Amino acid sequence: MPPSFIIFGIIIMLDRIDRLETRVARLFELVAVVMMLILVGVIAWSVFGRQVLRISVPWSEEIGAGLLAWMVMLGSAAAWSRRRHIAIDVLLRRVGLTARWILSIFIELASLSLFVIIFAGAAGMMRSSAHMATTALGISYTWLYLALALGVGAMIVFSLLHLVRLLIRGRAMVADLDAGLEWSTSTSS
Repeated sequence: MPPSFIIFGIIIMLDRIDRLETRVARLFELVAVVMMLILVGVIAWSVFGRQVLRISVPWSEEIGAGLLAWMVMLGSAAAWSRRRHIAIDVLLRRVGLTARWILSIFIELASLSLFVIIFAGAAGMMRSSAHMATTALGISYTWLYLALALGVGAMIVFSLLHLVRLLIRGRAMVADLDAGLEWSTSTSS
């Protein structure tokens, strides 16, 4: 098989993987938004119950904490997929294209290492909390730590995909920083 067919096959496969990653990130965002709406409803009911009806709503704190954990982790994974987390890119903007590409690979590897450590911690917490349950609803704490494991697990996958794109597509992946506008305190919009 000629090398051009292999390269063409890799490009098509990367395109399909990119589209799948985009769909998964959108699904995570959608679920996070739905969870936020439910969270607002739960908190509103809790306040209404306490202030107007003068009743206790003990389950609202547990549901709220669980929804918040899941919402944050799914949203964080979606943001990581799109490279939308806050980044300090002053150095990346000041170095040449090859150095920027090498630094980007290093940053991705460092992020990946951190995610693996967090994932291992979340898996350990899931195991150790398997027999502990929340007070009001009796839900295993494992479900709360599962949010962390799933979110960080997705970040690991998204990071690996980005690393593969950096390695295959090369310096073109980081060339767009040259065209980006920098934030400045001297101008206002």
